[in-house]
Amino acid sequence: MIPKKNKKLEIEIPQDNEETVPKKQYSQSAKNATSKKITFSGPINNSSKPQKAPQPVKHYAPGPSSGSSHEEKLNYYNRLRKPNNVRNIVLKTEEEEQGSYSEFRSDLMIEENHTTTPTYYMTNIQRYLAGPDTDDEYFEKVYKEHFLQTFQAVNFCRYLKNVDPMDLEQKKVYLPRREGYKDKKTIVFDLDETLIHCNENTNMPCDVILPIKFPNGDIIEAGINIRPYTMELLEELSKYYEIIVFTASHSCYANVALDYLDPENKYIHHRLFREHCITTEEGLYIKDLRILANRDLKDVVIVDNAVYSFGYQLENGIPIIPFYFNKKDQELKSLLSFLKSFYFAKDVRDVNRKTFKLSLYADIESQEELLSRIL
Repeated sequence: MIPKKNKKLEIEIPQDNEETVPKKQYSQSAKNATSKKITFSGPINNSSKPQKAPQPVKHYAPGPSSGSSHEEKLNYYNRLRKPNNVRNIVLKTEEEEQGSYSEFRSDLMIEENHTTTPTYYMTNIQRYLAGPDTDDEYFEKVYKEHFLQTFQAVNFCRYLKNVDPMDLEQKKVYLPRREGYKDKKTIVFDLDETLIHCNENTNMPCDVILPIKFPNGDIIEAGINIRPYTMELLEELSKYYEIIVFTASHSCYANVALDYLDPENKYIHHRLFREHCITTEEGLYIKDLRILANRDLKDVVIVDNAVYSFGYQLENGIPIIPFYFNKKDQELKSLLSFLKSFYFAKDVRDVNRKTFKLSLYADIESQEELLSRIL
């Protein structure tokens, strides 16, 4: 069960010293970059609802010097995150593709007409948090920590300030649709800790080492771990949905990782980066889906391990536990099956609302009561 003692939750947030950084000055600002931690603190088992917004505690760390080691530079340049040797994709014949689509559509018809107990995320929440102790210590710990972070993050998001209309207007993008995807729904994926993880030390085991070149000319090597089933997920979902990757990382890093995952831009239709995020006063980067100017939010979902990242549209969000290195991770395999339920949905938010019940996280005083309500 959930411990009832106080606990602090820390999220590492890369941050520029300058509040506003024009694109032309990016190279200079990179030299002055620092890293800070946002710490959500407060009782795990709340006795009453918070009257004030939880105030993150800021911790600043100095940037590396000119003589810094490779590992220090890697940490300095935005806490890069990383990918696994991608298997070769076997192209299917037209008959195989048609058969695969028929099978997929058959599964969807079952899910359209019959609602079953969700197998993605919520089943493991019940297993690891409400059930008896398990022998799977790693995933039990990860799920418990993620539940705590989600509980804190949703309460934090209650106090998010409204986005300045001018700022939102400047962030908006009009993304063209590919041929054949005019009426398709859109799935937005986070990158780091959702699809991949980037090691801070290339001596640590990784799937591939990629060279990252920064705007100031510095080149570092990043060790990348790819989450199991990432390629299968992208390949399968791209047949029926538009796929966008929206990351809070800088494009100079993210594009290298995405080029490795999808070198022909076959599966991922569009890429959005840190400059497209809304930045809060606390230094958090939030992916406000309203910047997708020519997409209807009833047809858009976002998958992200950090729930605060979709804090302005909780009902569009699909939580996922973070991935670092564990090759026994089955989350994307389970997620693939769950995402099929959106194919016929008139409003994807209805599916999420019924499945994850994230709105309840801010209305219930204790986590024990919350578990009883959401399971």
